Amino acid sequence: MAVDPRKVLPTKINLIRLRREVKMLKKIRGVLEEKREVLLHYIKSSAEEYAAYQEKVLEKMNEIFKEYYKGVAEEGFTRTQSYAESAPETLKLEVGTRVLFAVKTPTFKIDPKTIPTPPYPTDASPHLTKSALLLRDLLPDLLKMAEYEEAMRRLIEELRETQRLINAMDYVILPSYQQAIKFIKTVLDERMREDFVRLKMLKKKLQSPERASSSLG
Repeated sequence: MAVDPRKVLPTKINLIRLRREVKMLKKIRGVLEEKREVLLHYIKSSAEEYAAYQEKVLEKMNEIFKEYYKGVAEEGFTRTQSYAESAPETLKLEVGTRVLFAVKTPTFKIDPKTIPTPPYPTDASPHLTKSALLLRDLLPDLLKMAEYEEAMRRLIEELRETQRLINAMDYVILPSYQQAIKFIKTVLDERMREDFVRLKMLKKKLQSPERASSSLG
């Protein structure tokens, strides 16, 4: 979108056109600046929500790990590992999308029918069973955290792109237009001065014969 002043014909029509385009570009820049402020506000509020949500999830995960480590202490690592390896890989996610400020972000939802039951035998440590049940209940919360993280990542990318466009407006596009306008005005002013000088000289030439004839009479 930048303009090369050397390739613009210095005409009044181009001067008017460039001035109109500068007004339009400044409006576009204003829209981009508003978008940047909205994105900043939304990212900030999302980060605060994410931090509060993450704290709750971490508390639940700490409880899960406590129960799990108690179970490992009772069952032994090898036996616990064999339980984990026997679990069927049936978990399925439904991935969707939502739009935030023209930015597509993913949504995740677990198909509850595909959540495997704890793979522990009836004589296994109750701590292992409890940790598996707690983890199953925590899965939607973990996916919600993933949604938060991916949404913020994409919004930050959009913010960077918006800032890049604003910088391009400020340091490349608008300055090139201003230079082109300045170049055209300089050329037109110079032409106007040249035309004025030529007209003045022509007027003198036209007046000279009149003076000569009046002196002879």
